[in-house]
Amino acid sequence: MSANLAQLESSIQQLLGQLTQEGLLDDQFSQLRQLQDESNPDFVQEVVELYFEDSASKLEKLNTKLQDVSPDYTAIDQLVHQFKGSSASFGAQAIAQACNRFRELCQQEDRSSCQVLLQHVFTSFQALKSRLDVFLQLEAQQKHLGVYS
Repeated sequence: MSANLAQLESSIQQLLGQLTQEGLLDDQFSQLRQLQDESNPDFVQEVVELYFEDSASKLEKLNTKLQDVSPDYTAIDQLVHQFKGSSASFGAQAIAQACNRFRELCQQEDRSSCQVLLQHVFTSFQALKSRLDVFLQLEAQQKHLGVYS
């Protein structure tokens, strides 16, 4: 393994380790990475991009629904349930856990707490997205050198 390749792998492992230690990712993301190989070299990138596109849309819808004069908490809860499921499947542990609390607040119809928690979820989402953008850049460099995570 060349020095560049070893340094890239070390950077990737360090970044993913930090995300796991901070609770932003869990082992599910590692399992997704294991599905990538030469026959499907862009699998992780595709999954990451789909998750972030879908999640951004859900967050925008949640924000809009919570701005309504009389929010439909059933619809909000359903959207949060979907977001929780996709986040758990992706490995976004902190977001999935926040969605559990969000659902409880929907059942209580606690609008102000829902809005505060939505901001927290959005902040976690942005943090995860920016860090996984770095991960994707490192992985692209690694693939350029002929290695597939």
